[in-house]
Amino acid sequence: SDGIVKTLPDGKATSQPDEWEMRNRSAKRVMEYFQKKQNAAILDLGCGNGWFSAMLANSCNCDVVGVDLNFTELKQAARVFEKSNLNFVYADVFDWPKINGLFDFVTINAAIQYFPDFGKLMERLFFLLKDGGEVHIIDSPFYKKEDVEAAKERSQKYYSEMGFGEMADNYFHHPFEVLEGFDFDILYKPGEITIFNRIFKRKDIPFPWIRIKKE
Repeated sequence: SDGIVKTLPDGKATSQPDEWEMRNRSAKRVMEYFQKKQNAAILDLGCGNGWFSAMLANSCNCDVVGVDLNFTELKQAARVFEKSNLNFVYADVFDWPKINGLFDFVTINAAIQYFPDFGKLMERLFFLLKDGGEVHIIDSPFYKKEDVEAAKERSQKYYSEMGFGEMADNYFHHPFEVLEGFDFDILYKPGEITIFNRIFKRKDIPFPWIRIKKE
């Protein structure tokens, strides 16, 4: 519902509160980074219902554009989150926009797995980025090369049990090797247990936060 979406990433009212607790912690960590990036132009790719785009727009004095191909979720995003520095666009990033160098940052939150060709996507995003711009990949799995096939089998089983086996064909398992050749660093590594997480037994997101710089 619109009411629940408006509260995200506080997911206490969702059917998956534990997952949203981790995503909330991850999102707040990312916001600390972008709060220092005032007056930037940010493309939030695969924005879905827009909660992360809205969080970015609220956290810094930046212009944020959320892009997705799910028209239903985009309509909800535009309905729920209204801010002068936030816009939502129904578009395929490979077709829109036509002008290069529009953005300082691209964020991809829990969406990289829906793009089949990582290298082709980066080429396109570098076209859209200004010199020195950055791509941030958040809350998305990357795999050891030897684990990819097993991960594919798990995904197929998961979607089949849900009754949507064909959806597995649109979920792509990227190995860490796709990052080779890019100027990247890892801003959050899963498994890094902070003293606060240890004391309060807090779970954190199991996926890395990866920053790729346009050279």
